[in-house]
Amino acid sequence: MTKKSDVPRPLKRTEYEIVFITSEAQKGWIDCLAVARNATVDAWDRLTTNPQEISARLYPLKGELRYGSYAGVTYERYQYKITDGGRLWYFVEPAPKGSRTAGRVLLERCMTAHPKETD
Repeated sequence: MTKKSDVPRPLKRTEYEIVFITSEAQKGWIDCLAVARNATVDAWDRLTTNPQEISARLYPLKGELRYGSYAGVTYERYQYKITDGGRLWYFVEPAPKGSRTAGRVLLERCMTAHPKETD
């Protein structure tokens, strides 16, 4: 038998790939899993299937936080409420023609506490 390793969750062609675009997001994701594992997994499920479907938990930010840029491209910034305090901030990048997924969710920040910028 070979060395044990995790099996990554495959994506359907209609789902979005989730990627970290900052080291802060990567560290924050680990913290979110430690604090609210089930809610973070629920967020994963939502972001891979409907990352722009507005709800009480998911919506674009407002004001000067509404847009941000990554790799020279400006995107609308979304927020997903993991918990009453925890938040994910991300951009949605549509898939290029012929892609194996619906696009990418670009995780910018993952926070276990309410961000001060939105107070």
